[in-house]
Amino acid sequence: MQLERELVFVKSDFNNKAEVVEFLGSKLVAAGAVEPEYVLAMHKREQDIGTYITEGVAIPHGTEESRSLVKRAALVVLKIPRGIDWINGNQVFLAFGIAGNDEEHVELLGGLATLLMDDEQKAGLMAADSEDEIFAYLNQHILTA
Repeated sequence: MQLERELVFVKSDFNNKAEVVEFLGSKLVAAGAVEPEYVLAMHKREQDIGTYITEGVAIPHGTEESRSLVKRAALVVLKIPRGIDWINGNQVFLAFGIAGNDEEHVELLGGLATLLMDDEQKAGLMAADSEDEIFAYLNQHILTA
């Protein structure tokens, strides 16, 4: 899977995590990666178990049942410079919206988790300020396959 430059955003005008999930989902729909109902499944997963994975990062994605609504693998990347309260006072500065079927889904989550659990690589990604910098960093570090 190749990261698409037009699916990388830097944006701060969100009031809550539901707006972030909606934004990410709408971008997946607009990219032709998912059916519109997938966005509802992203909200459901967030309500059921949450997608906050590590300090400053969330990875909203659909439920197991919603994988049939995925047309193709895609990743939407959103940097929120001022952060957004996600859960229990934890702020999110990077949110990744994921769409993928079985193997693709696991590959995407695994690649992101590997990057984000490495403090140095995560710091490099967090330091990227522009959409172009974020795109280049991700292409260089995890999405080279």
